[in-house]
Amino acid sequence: MSMKLTMKVVIRWEQLIGRSFSCMDYKNQSDVEALIYCLMLCNNPNMTYTLEEFTHTLKNDKISRDIYKAFARESSVINQFQAATESVKSSESGATPGYIKDIVSMLIMHGLDANFAMNMELCDMPLFIAAYQTNRKELMESDRLWTYLTILPHVDGKKLPSARDLYPFPWEEEEMMEEATKSIQEDSDKLDAFFEQGKNLIAKNYGG
Repeated sequence: MSMKLTMKVVIRWEQLIGRSFSCMDYKNQSDVEALIYCLMLCNNPNMTYTLEEFTHTLKNDKISRDIYKAFARESSVINQFQAATESVKSSESGATPGYIKDIVSMLIMHGLDANFAMNMELCDMPLFIAAYQTNRKELMESDRLWTYLTILPHVDGKKLPSARDLYPFPWEEEEMMEEATKSIQEDSDKLDAFFEQGKNLIAKNYGG
């Protein structure tokens, strides 16, 4: 019994429940039954049950036990490859949780093979999102560089010494803040060391 948690399964769940998969409640029986249903539906082409018919079938203890056992086994295998991430609830962060279906569609529109994307397992998704973000940054930085080189003969180079000065991207601003914070901390540490050295010198020369 195949129970692979692919992108197609996740998208079917989101379509069925009407919520982002990141909001799934594993303590909610309806959410779990809907996930099991989507797993069975997407991994077994001959299955033609509706959700209502499937949940009724789960009332059979033997069938239910076999299905949940297969799901638990599949999950234990896949969890080996799932990178540990810090979970942040949308209510705490103030952000609206994104839908997996939108992310997969975006990756497909930017060149990822549709068949591969739909059959990709959930644990592999972060790899392709990271690759997309890296590629997107490189393209934006390349476009900015060519824009900078195009306008450079017409502006004061002292006011725009680099392409970054033309328009810093959000991730660059974060990097600059991190670098500034690091520099301030290093300067503070050096100053503390200087004062400590001065106190030791005074104590040594004047005995107090």
